[in-house]
Amino acid sequence: MSRPAEPPWTPADPAGAPADPPAGPWRAPTGPTRAPDDPTEDWRRLDPRTISASAVLAAGALVVAAVPVGLGLLLGGVGIGWVLLWTIGGVLLGSAATAVAEAIRLAVTGYRVDAHRIDRRVRFLSSTTNSISTGRVRNVEITADVVQRRLGIATVKLASGETDGSRLTLAALDRATAEELRTHVLAGRAGAETSEIARLDPGWVRYAPASLMTPLFGLVGIGLVFQVASWFNAVPALVDWVWERIGTLPWALIGVGGVALAAVVGVVTSVVIFVESWWGLRLDHHRDGSLELRRGLLVGRHTSFDGTRIRGATLYEPPGFRALGAARLDVIATGVGTGKDESGKQKQSPALIPASPRDVPAGVAATVLGEPVPTLFRAHPPAARRRRAVRALAATLALTVLGLVPALIWPWLWWVPVAVLAVSSAVAAWVVIDNYRGLGHATTDSTVALRKGSVLRGTDLLRREGVLGWNLRRTPFQKRAGLVTMVATSAGGTGAFRLPDVGEGDARGIAATAGDVWEHLREPQA
Repeated sequence: MSRPAEPPWTPADPAGAPADPPAGPWRAPTGPTRAPDDPTEDWRRLDPRTISASAVLAAGALVVAAVPVGLGLLLGGVGIGWVLLWTIGGVLLGSAATAVAEAIRLAVTGYRVDAHRIDRRVRFLSSTTNSISTGRVRNVEITADVVQRRLGIATVKLASGETDGSRLTLAALDRATAEELRTHVLAGRAGAETSEIARLDPGWVRYAPASLMTPLFGLVGIGLVFQVASWFNAVPALVDWVWERIGTLPWALIGVGGVALAAVVGVVTSVVIFVESWWGLRLDHHRDGSLELRRGLLVGRHTSFDGTRIRGATLYEPPGFRALGAARLDVIATGVGTGKDESGKQKQSPALIPASPRDVPAGVAATVLGEPVPTLFRAHPPAARRRRAVRALAATLALTVLGLVPALIWPWLWWVPVAVLAVSSAVAAWVVIDNYRGLGHATTDSTVALRKGSVLRGTDLLRREGVLGWNLRRTPFQKRAGLVTMVATSAGGTGAFRLPDVGEGDARGIAATAGDVWEHLREPQA
């Protein structure tokens, strides 16, 4: 394999001035920085190996889709010749179309990098240029799927420091060029002194099935089978085939078997997703507070988080994790979060540590925040528990009333409202007790911790200097009970972190954690 082309930029020092070219084969040319619209500036092309990578991935996806399609056609009575034509021909045609589309994309896309900015231009029917300042890049993510790794290329995603700020993706570059770009953008931070603070333990996979998504995965898997069958009008045949084998069994056993099947599918799916997402996990902590995360089996990810943009962390402990003594950790940082940003692009994932023994994510959070995670939380007033009890009682009554409908139509279903009342009462009582126990807050010299929820319990650990302010909200019922809902405003994550039903006295103390920037707004003391 020939040596990759040299990057056309000069690495900059932290102050922003061009530094001396690095030693070795990656020496870059020096010279004045050109204007972004300078027509004499050389635009570089993306790596042409991305055409082969995309075509191979498309072929693999089409082959996976062709298997159920071929089976459905055979069950529908289509001849084997036509089945091969539609499946093999579809795979070849789809792969060729993907290669042509990628070739066109590479022909119309160019990029350039200098000491101060990165530009990407697309010139097709019109010309579009996206730019991002290297001084504002705070998060860098390098991803490479199994085909890209084999071909030696990678995709680079750059994100600015704003919550919904600029993002720029270069897909794909030579792997060495991608690493050089990361080093150039992060300047001295990329090579700062680091220490490893977490590494994957294969035993953590036992916590994956405890996720709340496991039952959903099972239902989705079974639903996909019927969805594929419906494409070929084979649902009746599928139902008949299943009913011939289980129709003589008791209904109770059929129900238990269906739940067991969904559970097995969900567990297998959860384990597969865990292994693919977290294989090879290694988390490094830089001396300046920045983080480097490496993980992924089929799609390798190398993510860098700027320490100056980290505002805290969130510890997630749903019921399954709590029962096993496990937790998951996400980072709270600007430009990082779930969902999509204002330009419609996927935000950088906040995941730091997967489901693992609670001491592991708690220790990582302590390293990132500079102090241990609080273990003692201040409980909220009993009025907060009463509010939850009232809501649970209302939900139980509503479900029971719905359960009365079939009993009024068919009297022999008298047991339905009784069962609904018994089950919903037990679940509501547990939710009220567990939710109130999980409600609390704690403040230290540098952090404020907000804990809430039962099924979706999470503890937001916010740096006090990153809290921009507090919003206080009160309904008429909260006002009568002497409670306040507080929402912390921060530049990281979702931007708003809610703490419900705080006592009025505690609210004043929590509001004082908004950071030194708000000192001038305080009333002068007598």
